[in-house]
Amino acid sequence: MRKKLAIASAVSLSVLPMLVPAKDASAIPAFARKYGTSCYTCHSGFPARNAFGEAFRNNGYRWPGGEDEDKTKQEQLKLGSDGWKKTFPQSPWPVDIPGYVPLAVWVRGPLVTYTEGTTTSAGAQATKSNLNYGTGALGSTTLFFGGTMGDNLSAFAQYNLAATTTAPSGHVVWSFAPGVNLSFGNGFSDWTFGNAIQIYNALYPTPGTGVEFSYIKGNSGGFKLTGGLAEAGTTAGINKLDDIRYVRAKYKLGGAGLLGGAGGTYGNEYVGLDNHFAIAAEYVSARNQAQVTATTFTGATDFYGADVSGSIGNFYAGAAYSKSSGDGLKFDNSRIQGGYFVFPWMQTTVTYSNLRGGDETSNDPTVIFAVNTHLRANAYITTQYTLHTKNRITPSSNTTADTFVVTAGFAF
Repeated sequence: MRKKLAIASAVSLSVLPMLVPAKDASAIPAFARKYGTSCYTCHSGFPARNAFGEAFRNNGYRWPGGEDEDKTKQEQLKLGSDGWKKTFPQSPWPVDIPGYVPLAVWVRGPLVTYTEGTTTSAGAQATKSNLNYGTGALGSTTLFFGGTMGDNLSAFAQYNLAATTTAPSGHVVWSFAPGVNLSFGNGFSDWTFGNAIQIYNALYPTPGTGVEFSYIKGNSGGFKLTGGLAEAGTTAGINKLDDIRYVRAKYKLGGAGLLGGAGGTYGNEYVGLDNHFAIAAEYVSARNQAQVTATTFTGATDFYGADVSGSIGNFYAGAAYSKSSGDGLKFDNSRIQGGYFVFPWMQTTVTYSNLRGGDETSNDPTVIFAVNTHLRANAYITTQYTLHTKNRITPSSNTTADTFVVTAGFAF
């Protein structure tokens, strides 16, 4: 079905898209409670955002089109009266905070895990095949926080309760005007935050604390420019705010607006996909002194990347490519991904990636087949088979064992 809609009408019909487990998410049940809507308003494959979800994030985690106050179902708690604005600075500037508990929980884990056996280059057994049932079921729990404060500030944070060595991550967004945002913290970059065509986590140094500026416009399609600075890690005496410097530009043709979230043509309203084509490019620079070991991109300098994506009806696809220059790593990485909603509650995905991390000497061509099925609106099962098409075999090991995993999860 293809017709022009206001985004409010479109998202009211967006039922039962898929939850695809990943490292980060940018909309959570806390926001669903605030607006009295489902998580599927913003997602067509969790945590990948649909058109409305992208506009929601671009508006600083607020309802697009200036309708945040009208769409809010759980009111904010006012700290101070509007009259304080007239007496400022003799009184504090008034603000409001969530009048509800701005928390959400995501629980997930493998039900079945199979890893094939491997051999060394000499033909000896490196590892035995291994089949486990339920040993890690629902073994990971992530606590999320999300909410707005006043007219300009919003915050998002997460903490993995099962990973005691992992520090909490999060950021605050200051929206100067619609589409003009300044973010402080971490986890706010487009390529590390629920991007459907996501190759960057495996390629670039993981950013630490930093600052990011974004400019977005468009009530139909649109343009987004993002730039930022970030630390490379936590090594004392080495980190600097500009360890990692990056800029990314995206242009979207057709579909709902990157900022307004309306005015586009929806190809499948039930899963929130809009008929569109988008192209983006980015540049990342990592300081040599920020990379302190062989596993953290020693000597890396510049990374260049580009990606395209689009959707029509029930089908979506994308591709991304990046490479490095000015270093000895010679990164040359790519990923192609396609997906189809067989039913609104069942999504199939095929991904081919040819990636290499900083501690490896060659790329790892990999094909992943996945089927994601909803049991209930907030509960899912994902079945995934990972096939390595080229073995990286050494005299003592084989690092590319194929795997089959069934994962379950739920959020509330």
